[in-house]
Amino acid sequence: MTRSLFDPVPRSPVLTPEALRALGERILSMTAADTVRVQLSHRATGTARVANGEVQINDSGDRLFLWILMQFGQRLGMALATSQIDTASLRQAVAYLERNARELPGDAVQTAMPIPPRHYLTNTTSHDSTLAAFYEQRHEVIETLVAPVAAAGLITSAFSGVMVQSRLYADKQGLMVAGQETDSEITVTAWNPDGKGSGWAGDAAREWTTLRPEEVSAEAIRLTTLSRNPVALEPGRRLTILARPAVAQIVARMGDALSARLALGGNGPLYDRHAGRVRLGQRIVDARVALSSDPNDPDGGYLPFNDDGFPLVPMTWVSAGGTLANLAYDTYYAAECGVTPANDPPVSLRMSGGTSTVEQMIENCQEGIYVNRVAQLSSADWATGTISGVTNGGCFLIRNGHIDKPIRDLRFVESPWLFLNRLEAMGSSQRTAFGYAPWNGSWPIAPTIVPPLMIRDFNFTALASAV
Repeated sequence: MTRSLFDPVPRSPVLTPEALRALGERILSMTAADTVRVQLSHRATGTARVANGEVQINDSGDRLFLWILMQFGQRLGMALATSQIDTASLRQAVAYLERNARELPGDAVQTAMPIPPRHYLTNTTSHDSTLAAFYEQRHEVIETLVAPVAAAGLITSAFSGVMVQSRLYADKQGLMVAGQETDSEITVTAWNPDGKGSGWAGDAAREWTTLRPEEVSAEAIRLTTLSRNPVALEPGRRLTILARPAVAQIVARMGDALSARLALGGNGPLYDRHAGRVRLGQRIVDARVALSSDPNDPDGGYLPFNDDGFPLVPMTWVSAGGTLANLAYDTYYAAECGVTPANDPPVSLRMSGGTSTVEQMIENCQEGIYVNRVAQLSSADWATGTISGVTNGGCFLIRNGHIDKPIRDLRFVESPWLFLNRLEAMGSSQRTAFGYAPWNGSWPIAPTIVPPLMIRDFNFTALASAV
């Protein structure tokens, strides 16, 4: 966002990039080691959580992580710290590392890395409105989220959260890069008073002012009202429409399979066991599907350098045409293979390729299932990328081009690398929220920008009790 010269600069709950640079310079000046690498990250999160219409938790906290690698010849020393960054503690840590690096049998030296070009994309992921929201708006938005749901006579839970993080890489060879990013998310889950049927909606954005709390509450109310008195439906393979929240939960897990170490090691769904090779250059999904990452993506951008200070550039993982175009190399594996490093797994994913709307998908469905969201995801088979999960926050039977009735939640077992070859239709891509308890146990999940999907023969295996 643009700020005039007279606007106050929002205070940051974390060390600014300038403060991290000064701290990095101070650490580097404390030792004469041949090689020193410093990584610093400082993350603050502020969350407010509501259950049964009342605020249960409203908290904030921060975590500073310091990593130092030191090398004398072939000997390495390494230290980790979380908050001890005063001069005395830093000197003590550096002295300990120097002693270990000089006296103890060192580990094998990691593959030497060339100094990367000193060109980084502009950082577009930090926004003043989100910094300000860390202290006030994340609390105030709760009333906007909860009040309409309560007025509709529904039971509600809600969440609002803000994240601010700054990161630095510095080394003795003269490389120093730092940046700051922000993120925010709001969600609402509503239940009918009898506990039969629920609805979930959310929104997420790097910039707080672009969130739409009124729309989130309205969508949760709409889905919950439609979900009253769900009926049981026989599991099986069915034509299925996955809304964006459902697709995002699944696509966020696909990044792991893009790891070069995994695929080139003969593992994962991108390795062809019959041919004995990675499927680079082969069509692996429907020709309409493309998968990419970009530090300057307007919805899914991220800091334009990795943990080792290498510049990150836009990457196409699956090109238009459904062809596997690239794998994700971490810094040291990239050095071994002589290629450009990227984040492994990718920080953020964008799936694109379609133009259909959800309404058009429903109109073109004679009989099928509409899934708003999925939850309880777990890996079922690494070789094929198969996952298991349950539908959540709104599940409906579609007949003759209309939503016919709500149905009880269903368990499914599917691989996105397989069902993306059974596409009937794709929509336009938007970022969607995940909620406070995502599959990897942390918050927030990196931005994931996805379309709604219409899929043939989606595999539902059993009824589930979750609402």
